[in-house]
Amino acid sequence: MFITFFFMNLFKFFFLNVFYHLTFQVNAQHGLFDYPQAMELVSKGTEKIYKLKVDSAKYYILELQKLIPNHPVIPSMEAFLIQWEHIPIIEGKTFMLFEAKLREAIAASEHLNPLDPYDEEAVFFELATRGLLAEHYAEKNKYFEAISEANKIYSLIKKGFDLVDDNPEFLFTTGLYNYFRIMYPQKHPIFAPVAIFFKKGDKELGLKQMVNSTEKAIISQIEASIYLSYIYLRYEQTPEKAFFLLQNLIKKYPTNYYLLSKFLESAYATEQYDKIMPWMVDTLMNTGRTYYKMVGHVFRAAHFEFVEKEAKEAYLYYGMGVGFGNEIPNHGEHFKSIAYLGLGRLSEQFGNLTSAKSYYNLCLKYAENEDIEKAAYLGLNP
Repeated sequence: MFITFFFMNLFKFFFLNVFYHLTFQVNAQHGLFDYPQAMELVSKGTEKIYKLKVDSAKYYILELQKLIPNHPVIPSMEAFLIQWEHIPIIEGKTFMLFEAKLREAIAASEHLNPLDPYDEEAVFFELATRGLLAEHYAEKNKYFEAISEANKIYSLIKKGFDLVDDNPEFLFTTGLYNYFRIMYPQKHPIFAPVAIFFKKGDKELGLKQMVNSTEKAIISQIEASIYLSYIYLRYEQTPEKAFFLLQNLIKKYPTNYYLLSKFLESAYATEQYDKIMPWMVDTLMNTGRTYYKMVGHVFRAAHFEFVEKEAKEAYLYYGMGVGFGNEIPNHGEHFKSIAYLGLGRLSEQFGNLTSAKSYYNLCLKYAENEDIEKAAYLGLNP
């Protein structure tokens, strides 16, 4: 059981989107990379996916299908579109369709070059699709299915170590493994004994490789930036680095709700509250998606509290953020912790010390960040 939990949580950080993009820079013999017209369609389609232009993305996928109808890039892009349409919550019929597209891509990748188990393009597509399946199975507590995928993924990752010097796109995958192989057991000591069964990592080398991937890789630059920002925010406690990466991303993709959410998190973490722009929170609050309504209300509250100095309005919006958060259990815990911290801080300011203590304890229940935890503990023990 420990092996299952460790392996799944380790890979949870690896496979949300990342390997999908890496496939497109492999020097493959199956025509994708050496097919300029197909590559252009992949590039344009991917841009539309990040911009959440669903109809335009589907158009480019259909055009791509006309050129290479049996290639795994087709169902992979369809799965990628489903993911970004619904990130971070993929459930019910949406997940069934997502799963079916990934299974279709796996089957297609296995037929790319069945006589060569080390074919780079086939390895990457299988890595991409099995990784996404493992991550989502783990989220849904389908551990038998998840570990089945993970057992196959681990051997594919190890092949990437041998390819990193020849192909800069492998810097990201290798860097992620090197980093989390060290950091995950440190953050979750219960899994430390299990970690000895996996290839050793190197935290500093892993970070360096991921930074290099943002500079040397081509298609994987965006994913590298997203994952690095996550590491800077949740593990390294260097939010200023995350802010820089995310600021550049939202300039390119201002309508991407997930990237907006991460940028607002980095602005809050760096205490640049004036960077929490009204159009950003309004965009999130008006999405019709409960998750993003929660995020938008929480950071609208932060702007009220720290920029406009409207404590009562801030308290109201933190409360609304918590209300939306209660509708999506097990999602957005970090943002819930920010809201409860704000409610505790303002309750203390209003002289409601009992309520403040209750909110600080709720903050600690959801906190995923050391700075948030420290602030809550300080509130409980001034």
